[in-house]
Amino acid sequence: MGKWMDLKGPVVADTVYSSGTLVARDVSFTLPAIEMMTADMQASGTLSVPIIGLMENMELTITKIGLDMGLVRLGRLEKQDLEFRWVQNVMKSDGSQATEGCKAFVRVIPVSLPEIGVEIGSATEAEGTYTVTRIQIYTNGAEYICVDRLAGVFRVNGKDYMSGINSLL
Repeated sequence: MGKWMDLKGPVVADTVYSSGTLVARDVSFTLPAIEMMTADMQASGTLSVPIIGLMENMELTITKIGLDMGLVRLGRLEKQDLEFRWVQNVMKSDGSQATEGCKAFVRVIPVSLPEIGVEIGSATEAEGTYTVTRIQIYTNGAEYICVDRLAGVFRVNGKDYMSGINSLL
């Protein structure tokens, strides 16, 4: 096995779509962490172990510059299907560079409407926060993770962690 891995470099560009409509370019966003709920067990003291299938709330933030119709569309107080696309540079083992595409499909419910600060000489910045009910991330065409809290889906790198639980229900 080789000792070289492709080096993933900076993100070159990104876009955000809401229900198939482009709503933002070159924004900052933070996809949610997947945090398992834990249970304490007695094993030479207390041992906290993850409970597969039970997760803490998943939250997404999008920081957008400017007040426009894209921000208005993101601010709808209803369920939305968002698609994030971003391109990152990759340094290959032979020294060549390439680009690699990543995508995230996320179903969200808005938690709040962003505050909008206006200051002379500065760009307006708005940060929206959303609760995530479903997330599916692909890197270079391969599925990395799929979590659908309402449908009982939890896959990571192709392994279905809910299959044992779902088969017993």
